[in-house]
Amino acid sequence: MNVKGGTCMLSEDRQQLILKELALHGSVNAAEFAAKLGTSGMTVRRDLAMLAEQGLLERVHGGAVPTGGRAANNNAATGHSPSWRPGGRRPFATIGMIVPSASYYFPGVIRGAEAAAQEAGVRLVLGVSNYSGAEERRQLRRLYEHGVDGILITPSEQSLAGTETLDVLAEAKVPVVVVERSIDDALDHGRLEAVRSDHVRGAEIAVKHLMGLGHRKIAMCLRENSPTAPQLIDGFHLATQRAGRPHDDSMVRTMARPQNDPHAHRVMVDGILDWCTDSGVTAAIVHTDEDALQFASACQERQLRVPEDFAIIAYDDEIAALGAVPLTAVAPPKYDVGHQALVMCLNRIGARQGSTTALQRVNLSPALMVRDSTQV
Repeated sequence: MNVKGGTCMLSEDRQQLILKELALHGSVNAAEFAAKLGTSGMTVRRDLAMLAEQGLLERVHGGAVPTGGRAANNNAATGHSPSWRPGGRRPFATIGMIVPSASYYFPGVIRGAEAAAQEAGVRLVLGVSNYSGAEERRQLRRLYEHGVDGILITPSEQSLAGTETLDVLAEAKVPVVVVERSIDDALDHGRLEAVRSDHVRGAEIAVKHLMGLGHRKIAMCLRENSPTAPQLIDGFHLATQRAGRPHDDSMVRTMARPQNDPHAHRVMVDGILDWCTDSGVTAAIVHTDEDALQFASACQERQLRVPEDFAIIAYDDEIAALGAVPLTAVAPPKYDVGHQALVMCLNRIGARQGSTTALQRVNLSPALMVRDSTQV
């Protein structure tokens, strides 16, 4: 933070920095803070007095703590900071968040980020790209222009390498956390951090569960061009190889979803089920939930009992429990991913001045929700 020439800084800006310091560290030492700003201790103490009059902090010897004294200080240390609400005093930081969709999968991620923002008194500004690279770049530039303090982004593409979006992210002067995407091939472009679900582990969990139930031939069925698909395929093969089974690409089936043509999609599902029957496949891991429910419905129409004749595990767990046969599902930790991403960005905001903290890449493990489609 070491802002020289601080005597020209507006009192409003100084006070926002004080509130930021309180939220991040739980206390403010007036003399140390004044030195960081390059202003006088008297100026900082005057700001503290004004904020105390507004009920926004509590004065203590040598500085201040959040309102409520030691109890509030303890809350700040454990992450329970007052939340910001529109119409209130300006938050100490504003974080922009761009996701590809707000209708499937990502609502859980958004809720996690929103909860973390409320706990820390941070404002979260949301944008939806609808899987358009051009739109996500437009929204990124808009966030830059509006002066956000940090960015959370889920790019529309599976990989950032070689994309225009990566070039735009490299221009960022604020912390950037990539959410639910790998940055392994983009580490030399900007100071990116990442939080994602470990989908490789999620596929492994599903395969091990089915093998534990005695299934010998298991298929992986997934959406073509899904950003999650490569990781699920890797996890599927890793689990089968660890179980001593040969690598068999034929056990992976991809599905192209015909636009606005439910009949064509059903024909595709029926074709995969025909193949399963002919090949002796007795269980399938299906991504997404919508497709898994289609598989269960097609099984029932064929008089294939689920799970006695054919077991199904859905991947995503958005609506898997709502089928006529509630589906066992792998549930990525969507809420935790969003929460962790915002906390990571916030920590970087508080530490970016003169910090040597290592950049982070965090993988969070999914959980298996066992329901009727894999247990008799």
